[in-house]
Amino acid sequence: MDNYKTVIGIICTLTAVVFGLITGMLVKKVGTDVTVITTLFYRFLFSIPLLLIFAIIARRAKFLQINQKRTLFLRILFGFSGITFWFLAVRAMPLGQATTLFQSSVIFVTLLSPILLNETVGRFRWTAVITGLIGIIIVTNPFSANISFSVIYGILAAFSGAILAITLRHLGRSDSPSSIALWYNFSGAVIMAAVILIIPHQLSRISGQILLDLILLGIVASVLQIFFTTAYKYLDAVVVSSLRYIQIPLAAIAGYLLFSENMSLNQIVGALIVISSCLVIAWREFVRTKK
Repeated sequence: MDNYKTVIGIICTLTAVVFGLITGMLVKKVGTDVTVITTLFYRFLFSIPLLLIFAIIARRAKFLQINQKRTLFLRILFGFSGITFWFLAVRAMPLGQATTLFQSSVIFVTLLSPILLNETVGRFRWTAVITGLIGIIIVTNPFSANISFSVIYGILAAFSGAILAITLRHLGRSDSPSSIALWYNFSGAVIMAAVILIIPHQLSRISGQILLDLILLGIVASVLQIFFTTAYKYLDAVVVSSLRYIQIPLAAIAGYLLFSENMSLNQIVGALIVISSCLVIAWREFVRTKK
């Protein structure tokens, strides 16, 4: 039975990785045709129906019940800022590089754990954090004269993702992931609708293929969250986190084949360092949990 659960968990995680890759590809594809505000609005809007159905099936009449409302507010805040910075980074830099920065959030989680979670970080994880930060420096090359805001967007996305992960740890103690996801996406749609009312010229006119791409983006985003939610039921968080790094080389390949993007040797080396450090952190987390 345990082997069956493991297989289901791995399948769910790998499926979520694929849908995460598709999300990045769609954001990059529509980036030249619509504003980031338009992309965010329709991404949230079109993700709600499937998540609503999922929450009702999972929790029935309690599909909207949340116990930790203040923590949910932080989840919405940092989830929204993280996805905004992620979309901005994907639109402006190579998909592989943006994905590397975003997936480095586990480094920032470890960095913030002693402060926000009162967790003890041993020498192995501190070494991995420092090594990972060096990898980020190599990927972003902050000392280059050509550094742009896109790099800053990528780092801010990772930092927001780290705080998001910490808030999800707290929420997971007493609240359902399906309800959390539904509240987050509904709130995101409301926030973006308010932004559009304030600056209506940022809502691009859409039709034809662009409309289909945005609908697909919302559907893919909702399926992504459902599969990741299911994966955590069957696998340890450390295993899910480790498998997610497969998305980095896949994103680099997709960027090369679909958008004629190339990562420099420095970016590839930095990405490998980041992946290695994140895997070490995940391994030490597994050892600590077992103890």
